[in-house]
This record gives sequence, C-alpha cells and structure tokens, in this order.
Amino acid sequence: MKMHRAAAFAALLLALCAGFPAGAPAQSEILKVDWELSRLQGKQRAPYAPVTELRASPDVKFADRLRAIITLRNPSAKSVEGLVLRYAVSLRLLRKGDAPEKAFWGVPFYTEEVRVSKISEGAERQARVIHFDLPEQLRKLRGTGFTAQALKLEIMVCPRLGDDPAAILREAVIEIKP
Repeated sequence: MKMHRAAAFAALLLALCAGFPAGAPAQSEILKVDWELSRLQGKQRAPYAPVTELRASPDVKFADRLRAIITLRNPSAKSVEGLVLRYAVSLRLLRKGDAPEKAFWGVPFYTEEVRVSKISEGAERQARVIHFDLPEQLRKLRGTGFTAQALKLEIMVCPRLGDDPAAILREAVIEIKP
C-alpha cells in the first residue's frame, strides 16, 4: 500500500512539473533612446548635452559629435550576458523646392553592432551608440538638390529564445533643421 501511494505521488508530482513551463529565459528590453550632442566651440569641445533636434546643413561642415544613449532593462530574476545591439541609420530627405510632406526615408547608410557585457537581474544599463557617419552623409548631399530633414536610428537587441519583439526593437528619430 505504501509503495502504491509513493508511486502515485511521484506520478502526480511529475505530471504537475510537466504542466508548468520551464523558467522563462532572461529577457532584456530597450526602454528608451536619448540623443546627446557635443558642440565644437572654437578649438574646444563642449561636454555632451541632451538635444531634441540637430542644426545641420549640407552646405556647412557638421563638426559636432552626436551620440545616442540606449537605456536597457533586465526585468528578470537572472542576469543577462553577452547582448548584441544592432543598429541602422538613415536620413529623411527632401528635394529642394518640394513640399515637406514629400520627404522620404532613404535606405540605411550605416549599420553596426554594439556589445553589452552584462545587465544584472532587475537592473538598467545604458549603452552608447557613437558612430553615425553623419558628417560624411551630409557632405555627400552637397550639390545634389536634396536636404536632410531627420535622422532615424533603428536599433534591435539580437533576439534570443523567448524574446518579445516589441521589447527588443526601437526607432528613434531626431529632426534636422538648417
């Protein structure tokens, strides 16, 4: 009788364990993207400061340094290691003389990866995106009859098993004024 109860209890325990999903993998997520700019003032560079728009023109050399601050969060109870952030940068272009609603997004002109070594359990961490190739792209627009209206950063955490796409993808757009 005792053997029968023990076998039934073990079978019940196994059935219950099989019914519960395995622990979810640690999911990191992108909370927000902020833009910062370091202006060239004479021969000195000012510290980075938050910006909501850029002042740039194809006719004038863009000497400022732009960076994006990506805020990541790990809401799980396990730390996440070895994250790879992939990003692409593109410009919204407008032909001179056209109405603003005729502006269009060009294909991405720059792609790269940024690595984040670790985000502890329940913590947030920032990653910096510092390469955009913006001065070169603005230079290439000189004499083409087109102007840049905005810069778009599309960023994604390299997906892992169980990740929610809405949490690992973000777009950030910053307007460009002449």
